Amino acid sequence: MNTNVLMENAGGVVKDSLILEAKRFGVSHQPPLTLDDWKKQRAELVSLIKANAGAFPVACDLDIKYYESIQMSGYSVTKLTYQSRPGFRVTANLYVPDGPGPYPGVLNLHGHWAQGKCAERVQNRGHLLALNGFVVLTVDAFGAGERGTIPGEFEYHGAGIGGSLFAIGETLLGMQINDNMRGIDLLQSLDYVDADRIGVTGASGGGNQTMWVSTLDERVKASVPVVSVGTFESYVTGSNCICELLPNGLTFTEEWGILGLAAPNPMLILNAMQDSNPTFYVSEMTRSFNSAREIYKLYGEMDKFSYQAINLTHGYWPDMLQCMLGWFLRWLKDEGEGRPVEIQAHESLSESQCLCFPDNRRPADVSSIFGFVRPRAQRLAAEHLSPGNSIDAAQKRAELKGILNVPAGPDYVSISRVREGAEGNLSIAKFSVEIEQGIPVPVFALSKSGVKEKETVIAVHPDGKDAAWNDPRVQSALDSGKTVVLADLRGTGETHWDNIPIHAQPHHCSARAVLWLGRTTIGDWTKDILGVASCIKDVLSAKSVEIISCGETGLAALSASVLSEKIKSVYAAGVPGSYVNDSDKVRLSMAVHIPGILKWGDVSMMAALSNAGVEITEPVDWGGAVYSKEQALRLQENIDALTKKAGLIGHAKVNKD
Repeated sequence: MNTNVLMENAGGVVKDSLILEAKRFGVSHQPPLTLDDWKKQRAELVSLIKANAGAFPVACDLDIKYYESIQMSGYSVTKLTYQSRPGFRVTANLYVPDGPGPYPGVLNLHGHWAQGKCAERVQNRGHLLALNGFVVLTVDAFGAGERGTIPGEFEYHGAGIGGSLFAIGETLLGMQINDNMRGIDLLQSLDYVDADRIGVTGASGGGNQTMWVSTLDERVKASVPVVSVGTFESYVTGSNCICELLPNGLTFTEEWGILGLAAPNPMLILNAMQDSNPTFYVSEMTRSFNSAREIYKLYGEMDKFSYQAINLTHGYWPDMLQCMLGWFLRWLKDEGEGRPVEIQAHESLSESQCLCFPDNRRPADVSSIFGFVRPRAQRLAAEHLSPGNSIDAAQKRAELKGILNVPAGPDYVSISRVREGAEGNLSIAKFSVEIEQGIPVPVFALSKSGVKEKETVIAVHPDGKDAAWNDPRVQSALDSGKTVVLADLRGTGETHWDNIPIHAQPHHCSARAVLWLGRTTIGDWTKDILGVASCIKDVLSAKSVEIISCGETGLAALSASVLSEKIKSVYAAGVPGSYVNDSDKVRLSMAVHIPGILKWGDVSMMAALSNAGVEITEPVDWGGAVYSKEQALRLQENIDALTKKAGLIGHAKVNKD
């Protein structure tokens, strides 16, 4: 059956609405006109960044542990680890010129090279700067290099791996900022480093890290972010890494505001004219540069803020190394005028020579992302079940509404003209519901001809109406005389636009986009379900509404039933059974992420607080594996315990077969 409602795909409409929303936010953020106003805004901005980036713990003992040191020509390379959080270590290489110093220190941050500090292109900067009289600390970004899931196996730290931090209220961006600030602590602790002359540089993701640590840590006296500066507006619907995402970021600032935080310290931005990622186009960079320059102008330090657009592709090429070296010589060593300088040839090490643990026997305190998240997630989930923890159902429902950003007011804006017809023995109706201004949800309703039953089933699926229609349970509902409503939640089916499943994870770009805008995909889908449920009561005179959902849409269906009493029952097949990831894989889509959700509760809390009857069948873990009978039983026990704590009558059942 052709379930299409529209004559052409409306994915572009949904995508364009996100872009327009980003533009509206961008226009609302403008540079202040006085230095006093900026200083007030600066303090507010720093506070908001830290509140949304995750926890920034009180500095602990660095507890530096040194391993092998390799003597090079004129400098040495030492392998070490240090604590950035108690019991949590960062792997790094330290490049130290021969001689007593003191030398300026430079934090060298790598981009999305899975080898981390070991990659030759990352090493290059350490070797070059050490030869020119700088002490260089090159660190493995969290989840990369020697900090991946399996010791000895390099991996990309983004997508679902880095996204798993959201559930516990952390972000990969915030974790990196904290690691890097502690790296500056390390440099300043060395008696052969001039603590007042610290610089930072990196390319791509490392350039992004350079921007954030340079703007949040005033100890950074000069910085060079490379092929990384654009606009937050351009991030929306782009394919950037999760490590470059600040949830809610565009709701309170644009990228120029972050760059402006570095003022009046010197910053040189290097972008590539042939960059393939539109986010980092020179045109986007100059938009941010021009606004941030207004901040430097307020300080009377415009000579300390500059950019170069170089006719190369994405990377940290020799021409860029020349610019960086000249900049650091000028601002960290008082040598030259900050112009590009010639760079000398140097040796390089093999990747294995750069490893702190070449035998792959990594100590437990050098944690992977999963290793860091899991015990914290388990602890948060357990707290809700603890005997001393009471549950106020009304308060919890209100909190969930806030977390999902479901606004008060009508569930939908308007309904298109309803087109009615027949296919065989089925009566059909096609229309679209505008949930928010400009957000269409295509709806295909069908029932057996002559049936007067007003019981209605809404079927939703992460892949849209066609996938929902193929669900045997949907067919059974239709055969039993119920009206079936197939709906494409935004970004699915006829409104699908995100065609870049980064690391095989769908909804990567769309999920990132809405997080920048202060929302979540699950929250948006919850609004869509509530809108369709309300609409069909008006259009189809539905007396009762049931929901059949699959996969991640089951989280939205459960959430909708928590927030509304209009839903009679929810059937959720293949729904993630918990936000605690007990797997070392992520096979769920990026739609699943809700920042800080485990501080509110888990999937079991959603089921316990539901106003509807709930049936969960074949729940899955984050690796996509169906729950064992024991896991399903535990989920049922957790739901029952939470239901009792909330003083509610249990309506949720987990299929244990």
